[in-house]
Amino acid sequence: MHRAIRAAALATAALSLAALPSTGHAASTTGSLMLTHVRPNAAGADTKDGRQLNVNGEYFVIKNVTARAVNTGGYVPDITSNTYGRALPSYSLPAGARAYVHTGSGTNHRDSAGWHHIYRGYARHVLPNEAGTRNPDLRLKKPGSRDDNSTAGSLSACNWGSARDATTYAC
Repeated sequence: MHRAIRAAALATAALSLAALPSTGHAASTTGSLMLTHVRPNAAGADTKDGRQLNVNGEYFVIKNVTARAVNTGGYVPDITSNTYGRALPSYSLPAGARAYVHTGSGTNHRDSAGWHHIYRGYARHVLPNEAGTRNPDLRLKKPGSRDDNSTAGSLSACNWGSARDATTYAC
């Protein structure tokens, strides 16, 4: 009987702990958004006969780590090995949601599977495939930060060496 009461008490305590809110990955960022994955090298050749191919196959993934919707407008993707350029466009990313941020063009949207897609509008590949003399380091910076290869304003970062074809790297 005592054993059954003790087992019930332990089960109740375990359920109480499981019901507590989890911070998930929020501890690894100081902002509302964080990088979770990057695919710097789209599948196949980048160019053929002078034309860029599969530009949207190059992307990174961001996650809203808050309990409210976050506007992605103004967050700055900055790469230490080059100047990446444009701040993210305005898009309301729901609480806890993830979005693919594609290099190429398209209409920002949520697809039928529930994935969000944001497009940067480049006509060429911009994420480096080769490490060269500097290892690529993609940083997501708070709105208003400069794309200047410095760590100032960084909220989250992702690093890879030489990127294999069609490989997605976890941050």
